[in-house]
Amino acid sequence: MIHNKPTRRRWSSLAVATCITVFANCTQGQPVKTVTCVPFWKVQVTEGLWSARLEANRNGTIPASLAFCESSKRIDNFAIAGKLKEGKFTGLHFNDSDVYKVIEGAAYILKVRPDAELEKYIDGVIAKFAAAQQSDGYLDTYFTIARADQRFRHIQHSPRHELYCMGHLIEAGAAHYEVTGKKNLLTVAMKLADHIGSVFGPEKRHEVPEHQQLESALIRLYRATGEKRYLKLGQFFIDQRGAPGRRKNPASYSQDHMPVRKQSEIVGHAVRAMYNCAGMADLYMETGDAELLAACHRLWESTTRRKMYLTGGVGATAHGEAFGEDYQLPNASAYAETCAAIGLVFFAHRMWQISPNGEYIDVLERALYNGMLGGVSLIGDGFFYVNRLASSGKEGRGATRRTWFGCACCPSNVCRFIPIVPGYAYGHRDDKLYVNMYLPGRAKVKMDTGEVTLIQQTKYPWDGRIKITVEPARDAEFTLKMRIPSWTSVNPVGGNLYRYADNADMGVGLKVNGNDQEMKIGNGYASVRRKWTSGDTISLILPMPVRRVLAHEKVTANTGRVALQRGPVVYCAEGKDNADKAIEIVLDDGMALEAEYCKELLGGVSVVTGKLPGGREFAAIPYFARANRGASEMNVWFKRTQTGPPTNDKKENTNEIEGHFDGDGH
Repeated sequence: MIHNKPTRRRWSSLAVATCITVFANCTQGQPVKTVTCVPFWKVQVTEGLWSARLEANRNGTIPASLAFCESSKRIDNFAIAGKLKEGKFTGLHFNDSDVYKVIEGAAYILKVRPDAELEKYIDGVIAKFAAAQQSDGYLDTYFTIARADQRFRHIQHSPRHELYCMGHLIEAGAAHYEVTGKKNLLTVAMKLADHIGSVFGPEKRHEVPEHQQLESALIRLYRATGEKRYLKLGQFFIDQRGAPGRRKNPASYSQDHMPVRKQSEIVGHAVRAMYNCAGMADLYMETGDAELLAACHRLWESTTRRKMYLTGGVGATAHGEAFGEDYQLPNASAYAETCAAIGLVFFAHRMWQISPNGEYIDVLERALYNGMLGGVSLIGDGFFYVNRLASSGKEGRGATRRTWFGCACCPSNVCRFIPIVPGYAYGHRDDKLYVNMYLPGRAKVKMDTGEVTLIQQTKYPWDGRIKITVEPARDAEFTLKMRIPSWTSVNPVGGNLYRYADNADMGVGLKVNGNDQEMKIGNGYASVRRKWTSGDTISLILPMPVRRVLAHEKVTANTGRVALQRGPVVYCAEGKDNADKAIEIVLDDGMALEAEYCKELLGGVSVVTGKLPGGREFAAIPYFARANRGASEMNVWFKRTQTGPPTNDKKENTNEIEGHFDGDGH
């Protein structure tokens, strides 16, 4: 129920005292030394899966999303609020946020592919933002157009997500400035942030956003401008979440049930929880607050070791779009919102920046290739909000993507997320250069030892052979660290939530300049230290058999079931390839499984095939590629019969990928 009467909250003296003490101590720590990431615009992806996905985002997702922002009147709301035209507010109260995210994504596209027409369009939309901004800096069209007397009256009481929307505007402002150098959106963002700071803070109002986002946005604005007041305000909101005496009815739904530094179990709305963790990690980077980092570690383990789907999806239940209990991971009713997978990537990458352990990138990769990528169609204009792991083929959210949603957080999030994926590939700290993702193309890295160009040749994720040519601007000694994914070992990912049925460590191979190299593996990376000369090469061989995956015995939804994974990719069966039946397929442990790359299928994917009892053909496709050929049954976890040791990859057709290290590549 919507309450129109303005309400005021009486804050206890304990809450005020706690707030003042925390704010007084704000930012007294020192920033920690983190890994420097190679920005996405310094990483050129020249072919393969991610090249296609980037193009689909540029040519499909962003144009379609801008068009829907226009047709749904989301952009008109700004013009009306700014008195550029007459009309009434249209849509949901948080619709402003979708426009901000799409504009952020479009700005990223401009950085790598200049487009005068798109740039002009973006500037026009930003001008409408500026017109809608009130003289005191306030900006939210839902309230400005018809509810000006209710500003900031629905932060946690019948929440209307003002601060969430404002967070996305602030983040878009910082991002737009970073990639374009323009200040038109940054100016709006700073004015808005200053207004928020005039309302919330010590001896002011102590509410926190019901949906996290503002916290990380303020820290990003601080990093873009150097203005410490934004860092302090971001910390204020983080410190106030769950503060004693601040809220009469603590809400685990929005992670407001206890101070963030005391939290150990990931609970509540999955997207909010992931954004909350990302904000905590951001704040740790700027302050070195050991309690924050310890809490991040506990929440990481709670998420990835007890509450994460094999696909990297998080959030098991539709009730509250939330995490369930430990090991509660249903398949047909899985929620696994696309935004939550994106949030897990944000959290994982920040944790890796703090402590470059390959485990974080293993989870990032799992969420990226499976939980997130399946949320958008291959051509970029269809979306899943919910990512189920089984579907009868008749339920829209499990079998067919939609072109848009009334609540369009997922499409707009995809807009801003996919363009920055290349930025997760590389990082450096001191004289260590980390290779996290295997993407064909080239990257320029400015290390302490000088600039280095890396030229990468690979067909990953369909083939596990990677070759990198190292071209330092001048001969230089440094350590090149190649990630050895956890999926090459006995478990698909850290912990024991999932394990391989064959219990085998596949082993990897490493060569430098064509010669076998003894590997020194630590924290998920093979390290090679030498004086590198232009033209030196390093080659990594990651075996990619089809492997059967079993879930922890406490995941009762998967008792007696098995899933398939090859490399980082989780597979599913669709009725389209299996005589219209996928749910009731039974996989025999002894059934031989083969992988073959099919160039013409689904944009080019490896398909897993075998023969079921009675001679019926079985085929499985990557989970991310499901639902691109119309509705049909779909299943990830198959019934299992145990008749003998599994036989995987009896034969692998490599006609499409043989010899890709020959020739000059790029």
